Parts: sequence; structure tokens; C-alpha cells
Amino acid sequence: MAATTEAACAAETAHGVRSAPTRRSVGSFALSIGLAAALCLPACSMSAESPTGEAGSSGTSSTTASATSTAATTTGADVVSSANVAGMDFEYTDRDKDASFDETTATRIGLSQEGSTVDGSGAVADGSTVTIAEEGTYIVSGELSDGQLVVETADTVKVQIVLDGVTIHNEEGPALYVKQTDKCFITLADGSVNTLSDGANYVLEDGSDEPYATLFSKSDVTINGTGALAVTSSYRHAICSKDDLVITGGAFTVQAVEDGLRGRDCVKILDGTFSVVAGGDCIKSNKDTDEVRGFVTIDGGTFDLSAGDDGIQAVTYLRVAGGTLSIEATDDAIHSDLDALISGGDLTIDAGDDAVHAETSLTIDGGTIDIRSCFEGYEAEKLFINGGDTHIVADDDAINAAAAETPADKAAAEASGTGASDESAAQGPGGGMVPGGSFEQSGEEGSERMQNGGAPDNAFAEGGMTMGDENCLIEITGGYTVLEAGGDAVDSNGTVEISGGVLLVTGPTSSGDGAFDYDLSASVSGGTVLMVGSTGMAQNFTSGEQPFSFNTISGSAGESVAVTDEAGTVLVSYTSTKQFGMVLASSPLFEEGGTYQLVIGGTVADANADGYAESGTVSGGTSTSITASTTPTGGMGGGGMPAGTPGDVQRGMRG
Repeated sequence: MAATTEAACAAETAHGVRSAPTRRSVGSFALSIGLAAALCLPACSMSAESPTGEAGSSGTSSTTASATSTAATTTGADVVSSANVAGMDFEYTDRDKDASFDETTATRIGLSQEGSTVDGSGAVADGSTVTIAEEGTYIVSGELSDGQLVVETADTVKVQIVLDGVTIHNEEGPALYVKQTDKCFITLADGSVNTLSDGANYVLEDGSDEPYATLFSKSDVTINGTGALAVTSSYRHAICSKDDLVITGGAFTVQAVEDGLRGRDCVKILDGTFSVVAGGDCIKSNKDTDEVRGFVTIDGGTFDLSAGDDGIQAVTYLRVAGGTLSIEATDDAIHSDLDALISGGDLTIDAGDDAVHAETSLTIDGGTIDIRSCFEGYEAEKLFINGGDTHIVADDDAINAAAAETPADKAAAEASGTGASDESAAQGPGGGMVPGGSFEQSGEEGSERMQNGGAPDNAFAEGGMTMGDENCLIEITGGYTVLEAGGDAVDSNGTVEISGGVLLVTGPTSSGDGAFDYDLSASVSGGTVLMVGSTGMAQNFTSGEQPFSFNTISGSAGESVAVTDEAGTVLVSYTSTKQFGMVLASSPLFEEGGTYQLVIGGTVADANADGYAESGTVSGGTSTSITASTTPTGGMGGGGMPAGTPGDVQRGMRG
């Protein structure tokens, strides 16, 4: 595990002890996922598979940065990670990636419904079942119209199966069943086309719900090579390992009534092409009893995923470091019950619910992410955007920091008979404020109060009220992020901190939502920000080391919004996709008390497809003089207080 583990250990040492989430304890979650609190020692290193000379090696050069990005780049975060990322093995051994085999020493198996043949030692044909019983390499070809290929060896040996033109259908169980071995390597021979399928009704083992997949393994499985494998599941899952599922090559066509690719301990994919249609999750790891397992890592490959539930789902950690992914999901496209990281890759997402959802922390370090449709875009208790190129179109919130609901929380809620989520409890009847939520007041009254710098009448209950969640954070330090939201575009139930990057926002047209929404505070100390949206619930920054400017000014969909200096040079521009009534801007070139021009509807030279430019000139349009300052004026502050209200006053009124 060399590079990744060493870097992760160094990051852990630099931070001291890994912190657990402060809002909720996840200690009751199996082996206390999220409480990995020991300093990383040399023992963190994962051992290679030395019995067969399988030296470890990293999948991609981004692995080191990926494993340590949250620890290395976040500032002001209460936690590094809830999952024990440093203890996870993201590596691929040399043998995982080596699809070669020796034909001269391999045993050859010819499948036939009339009578399979075995040329060599280590395997036995018995009717329509062929069993591999010894360590070795087996080259398999032929067809079984109703039969099974089984691996059952001592649990200390490794087996390589070379599929070279294989078709197996089993009406009552797995087509390929790895019952016992240390590790099974399934190599797809170059140029081969292989097919596995099953029936809708299995004959299960006594007293067990197993087996439950077309390709089912109780041991670690690696699939490599350059051939093709089509797997159709009519019973439950298509490809499933109860231990590790590692894929380093091949062309896969998968159809499953439940999950497509499933590794209980982990799923690791280095390369390959994947077309997966699943009634459940397309790719999933679900082990919830070990803090260093239950993860999914994608380092490369090309994916076309269509899911009836989640596209990719992990219990502990979900990591995308490379690859080209197109995901259509009925629920979340990418979901982790704890943490997630995107540090590379090219992602195109259409999601029925959230595009990328991690309960405790979500880090965007790199990659190109195009979220074309979703209910919400990025969601986590703590959201860190340090890099990457993000475009999000959301029906509701584009990026959202909301209180985590960990597996321990869910279990506790079920045990106590309560299950109301923070989201469902955030708003009381008539849009009134309730604990942990934010107020909403629509229509002319709400708009008028915003213009006058006041808060809605129902913002605070008698006796005061605690608003917001100090654990919720949106932190933007880099990257290029473009958001279009039907609800709140940037929404934190706690705080927002912006210190770098480019953030371009088209907010809602409804007066009950805003381009910018937070419950506690929002600061800017760097980066380029340009937000447009409705005025009814519009919020300003509460503070910042870098000046900003909030202005109530109208424009139409398709019109450019540009801020220039007095000489007419563009400092930031953006083309709004909707009608708007406010503009919030901040630039590293703003000076305290400086005067600038806000130009609506002009033509910006050399702007990109989003209308963004940070230099050049603008011609035409309507120009208005604006002033930038680190003292907020206009809009609302945290919790609906007038912008500029001192923090201690806000906290006092919140009780």
C-alpha cells in the first residue's frame, strides 16, 4: 500500500489524533467507524500478497493525493474524516493487473452439456458441474446450457480461471460459484466473449440465504484481462464477492434485478468498460462491521450506469480518482453512509434525488463533474470544494450542508421509534422557524422585510431559539463551480467559508429561496464569487477579509452580469440562466471602499460558455455604480438577521 498509506500516515501525524464527528457519535456503528483515533505508525502499511509474489503497487498517481486530500487541504473543519481512510487499502497488486498465463502448464476445461472434459490436473467434471479443486491456472471454453463452474479448494491457495469463449447458464444457482479459495483470479482472454446467466429461482444452501448472484464468490475475486464478459441476473445480484471485488480490465455488460457489481468488503476498479443496468445499485460495498472496509474506489475505466436505486453506494468511504462515468440513478447517483471524495475523473450525472451525497463529509479535489439534473447536487454535513470543474443543475439546493444521519443515528432512531429527519423537521407550519432549520417567508411581505434589512415576524419564537448547526460547513478553497438551483443554490445549515476558487451562481426565482442561504455565518477571504437570484430571502456575507458587494438589481434570463473596475476592465462576469433581482459579488481585485461598475446585459469579450471572464472588456448593457466593503450592507445575515448584525447579538437572539 506504499505511497497512499505513507502519505496518509504523514497527514494523520501532522494533524495529531484523528477526530470523530462532534455532532453525533458513531461509536455504536459496528466497530466504531469514525473513531479511528490512533496516530498512524508503520503498522499502517498493508502487506502485499507475498505467498505468490504479488507485490503491491498503486493504481494511479492521484492515489496519494486522494487518500489524504481532506486532511491536507481543509481548514476550519472539525473533523478530518469519519471513516478510517488511512487504514483502507486502495492499491492493486501486480498480479491483480497481470492478465498473462502459461498455456503450456494450464489445465484445459471444455464445457459441454453432453459431457465436459478436463485435460490436466486439479479439476473434475461431474455431469453438468465442473469443480476446480486445486491451485493452478485453468483455461475454460465451451457451453453449459444448465450447469455450473465451481471453485472449491483449500483456503490457502490461489486459482486463476481464464475464460476463453464461455457460456454458462444455471437455472437454479450461480453460473460461476467460488465456494472456497484464498483468492480467485478470473482472466478474460484477449478477444474472447463470455456469458454468464441464471434463473429467477435458486436452490439455496441449507439454513442459508446463499448463494445470491450469477457470479458469486465467498472469497476475494479479481477480474482482469481484455476480453468481454456479459452477466445477466434474474435472481438477485450479477457479480458479487463476500470479500474484495477487484477489477483491473475487461469489457462488462451487466443486467441485474438487484445490484450489478457488489463487493462486501470493498469494490476496487482500475480499468475496464462497464455497461450496467441494475434494479438496485449498480456498484456497491456494504460491509458495516469493519472500519477499514465497506468502501468503493474508482481509479479508471469507462462506465455507463443505470440504477433503480443508487448508481454507486458505499457504507464507509466512496472515492472517485479517475475514469469516465455516466450515471443515471432513480435515487442518489453517488452515495456514502460516511465520507466521499472526488479527486479526478469525468462524471456526467442525472439523479432522481442527490447527485453526490455523503453523510459526514464530501470533498471535491478534482475532476470534471457535470450534474445535468438532480433534486440536490452535493450534500454532506461538511462539504469541501478544493478543486475540480463542477456544473450543477438542481431542482432544489445545488450544494447543501445538512446534519449527518449516520448508520448509528438511523439505528438509534429505529430503536426509539423516531425517524423524522432534520430536513423534514426544518420547517414548521406556515414556514415558521423550528430548531435546526431555517425560516421561510414568501411573497411581498418577505421581500419587503429583506429590503428593509429586517427578519420575518416568525423568525424567532418567544424566549429565543437556537438556529443552525455548528457542525454544518461549506468550505470552498478552489475549483471552478457553476450552480443553477430551483431552491437554495448555496445552502448551509451552519456556516459558509470561501477562500479561493471561482463560484458562479444562478439562484431561484421564488421569493422563498435564495442564491445564498446559511443559518449562522458566511465569510469570504479569497476567490471569485458572482451570485444572482431572487430577493425574497437573499443573504449577504456576514464578514470577510476580502471586500464584497450586495446589490438589488434586476435582469433577465440570458443576460450577462459583469463587474468592471473604473477603467472598464472586467473583474468577473457570468450569464444568468434565469430572471434575477439581486447580485452578490466578490473578487480578489476588490479594494475596501472601492467603486466599481455593475453592467447588466452587455457583451463580454472572450467569455466562456458560462459567460465567465476575469479580464477583457464589456460593451453595451446598463451600468450601475457599486461599492465593495468587508462591512456587509443589504441582504440578510445568518438566520435572517439584517446583514452586518454583530455575531454576539445574533447568537443572543437565538438563545
